[in-house]
Amino acid sequence: MQADYNGIALGKVIFYTIAAAAFIGIMIYYMRSKKPALSAFKGMSSGAAALLAVHFLGGYAGLSLPLNFFTTVVSLILGIPGVAFMTLIEKLMVNT
Repeated sequence: MQADYNGIALGKVIFYTIAAAAFIGIMIYYMRSKKPALSAFKGMSSGAAALLAVHFLGGYAGLSLPLNFFTTVVSLILGIPGVAFMTLIEKLMVNT
């Protein structure tokens, strides 16, 4: 049983808080780079590749992430760290 915070599971509150902080950090990183568009493209490409790799090949290691709107947006915005974070959350949520 998960703790609730005004009807919202505490795990979701923590997840969205960390995701928002990571989003702000990544946006600051992109804007401070000399070529922000190229940095963003590389981050998005690596995130999409990581999501596809986990989705199609993760079953061999006991990992799974569905391809849906949420996972795609998180992987495109946060890149590889976003995919790693979603995989960690998925692994922790399934085992509880």
